[in-house]
Amino acid sequence: MREEPSLRPSGFGTRYLTDQEKVWEHNAWDNVEWNDEMEERAQRTVEEQRSAPVEAEAASSLLAEPAKQWDAFYSQHNNKFFMDRNWLLKEFPELDTTKYPQDAKVRALEVGCGVGNTSFPLLQWDTDRKLYLYSCDYSSVAVDVLKKNEAYDESHGKAFVWDITMPHPDVIEPGTLDIIVCIYVLSAIHPSKTKTAIENLKSLLKPGGCLLVKDYGRFDLTQLRFKKNRLIEENLYCRGDGTLVYFRPMPNDGLYVAVAEVIERVQEKKQNLRSAVYDHSYQNKKKLLRLTCETVKYAALFDALLEYPEISPLLDEPAFEGSVAFIHVLLYEFLIGTDLKSATSRLKRPIFGIASTIQEKEKALSAKGFGIDAIKKKAQDTQIEIPRYARINEVKWTRTEALDALKQDSWKVVELAEGETFAERVARLQSDEVLLDPHIPELLVFTNSSDFHSYWMTEQRYLIMQDKASCLPAYLLAPPQGAHCLDACAAPGNKTSHLAAIVGENGIVYAFDRAADRVQTMKRLLSQSGVTNIAHVENADFLRTDFTESRWNSVEYAVVDPPCSGSGMVKRLDEWTGGDAQKERLGKLANLQAMLLKHTLKFPALRRVVYSTCSLHEEENEQVVQEVLREFGDEWELSKDELPNWHLRGMDTYEFGACCLRADPKTTLTNGFFVAVFVKRGVETKEKKKKAKKRRLDADDE
Repeated sequence: MREEPSLRPSGFGTRYLTDQEKVWEHNAWDNVEWNDEMEERAQRTVEEQRSAPVEAEAASSLLAEPAKQWDAFYSQHNNKFFMDRNWLLKEFPELDTTKYPQDAKVRALEVGCGVGNTSFPLLQWDTDRKLYLYSCDYSSVAVDVLKKNEAYDESHGKAFVWDITMPHPDVIEPGTLDIIVCIYVLSAIHPSKTKTAIENLKSLLKPGGCLLVKDYGRFDLTQLRFKKNRLIEENLYCRGDGTLVYFRPMPNDGLYVAVAEVIERVQEKKQNLRSAVYDHSYQNKKKLLRLTCETVKYAALFDALLEYPEISPLLDEPAFEGSVAFIHVLLYEFLIGTDLKSATSRLKRPIFGIASTIQEKEKALSAKGFGIDAIKKKAQDTQIEIPRYARINEVKWTRTEALDALKQDSWKVVELAEGETFAERVARLQSDEVLLDPHIPELLVFTNSSDFHSYWMTEQRYLIMQDKASCLPAYLLAPPQGAHCLDACAAPGNKTSHLAAIVGENGIVYAFDRAADRVQTMKRLLSQSGVTNIAHVENADFLRTDFTESRWNSVEYAVVDPPCSGSGMVKRLDEWTGGDAQKERLGKLANLQAMLLKHTLKFPALRRVVYSTCSLHEEENEQVVQEVLREFGDEWELSKDELPNWHLRGMDTYEFGACCLRADPKTTLTNGFFVAVFVKRGVETKEKKKKAKKRRLDADDE
């Protein structure tokens, strides 16, 4: 049964921003990927705020007496302004006392308690009275209001006045608290006093105690809403009632470490760049990939800078732990990126100490044609932009349902005009348009600038982001509905889910991968795609699979997309990393690829097999096909009529070249790819293939 699409998600954890015009409708959105365009827009907003700051005299007064402003606030609003924080246990399960042992005694402090919008819900939920809760605020008016609440009970908790930037009073013994709750508090004090405040709080915690913090970050929507006469100093504002709020930049130290680790793995030839990024534990893969790519582009420049005696001491700086790649990241951020605005002081200090020297030497290298501008020009000259592709997940809905939903979300669905080429239409594609792909009916084409990482259709995998070339293997295999198929090297599973959509709920796709971590990722993605009843995932080495087992007697179709050099992938940066495959590695890969394809062709019931790679190298493509045909040519041949309107074919130095398909970023506007379709001699599949495609298109029109 087809799953009903959730066209308008709602509720906690499902508030997705799909229309930028509605960005101000809520204070928070879920899973928003922060991109360059959003960064630039935020920077422009802050620049406008800087042009009309708070007058110096008024700013001095506000900074001198912040408690006075909060006293005035609570005198006016009493307990009628803030709502009770009923989301607390979702954000901080540590506060759920029902999960503690029956005889547990939990001592906690809420800082910035105001009139009790956190304190009273916590005490109310603590039905077994395991919690003793201290509550403090530096507004005496707020504390007085809290104490007058009929729910205030000093046998269950105690409220008192405390400015956390000052030494703590004698109410709490140092080292006796299990938990400190600090919600929207640190933003209310001047950033110069933050460290003191945290040290004061830390002194009250037991060993192993926890400090729970929720607060504003730089470029929060609240910051970007401020108009003129609100900015006091960088990231520090006053509200209309005079209270202060600071939007803290998030330190990027963890990101810088992750980038350095990725670069080192690439330099050590352990992985290519993209694999190293996606295998890393750093969660924001897009951010990690972008900064890594940018850093490696300028590696030669940074190496040249480090050869200067005045700059080379950075190599011995303890904070950098001898990592040249780490220094490269910091030099990139200093010279080209964010000026290290989000770095901690321990990383900034060594760079800023010789800042003028670094800039001077970069200018000297630029004069020789080896500086930042020269590298930027080289990158622009070699850059290839391809559109974004999304495959309609026909397990979850039909093509017609998908197009209707896109139109409801204000997308304009367009097609190629008569006589127009694909490249011409993509070149004039607008940001609010979606183009129907002319080759693969279930594929949609969007502009390169479109960001779908937080769009509900991709979040829920109604649309699956998949390059067009990567869709060719399953599309060309064209198994009929109900067929049984093999996917020999399946992870991460996009081709598997594509095959599952084609064979339908009565079909089976056996998906193999020998790496346990990749299998777990594949299972998760296939589950999200709704194909777990169709796809049978096997954590096994496909080469060790016994093709004589009876269960394979019904398997007639297979895809072999083996490990390859990945040389066709756009943005691999081989030119910059030195990662282009050498002859020795290509030879090893080609040997493995031929072994996998030969093993597949031994499965007795197979009638149609697709071999594909995301490589541009002849060694992994035509040469593998040639080797396999020499051994299996009596039983298998290449299909000669695959996608006749696809003009880029295999190399014409091979007799069978025209039977193969190639993809190239410049020509087909996809990643580089190679596809060859093997058919068993004497088995007529052409008519069945046509009928399968017709059934799929007919289903769309129902």
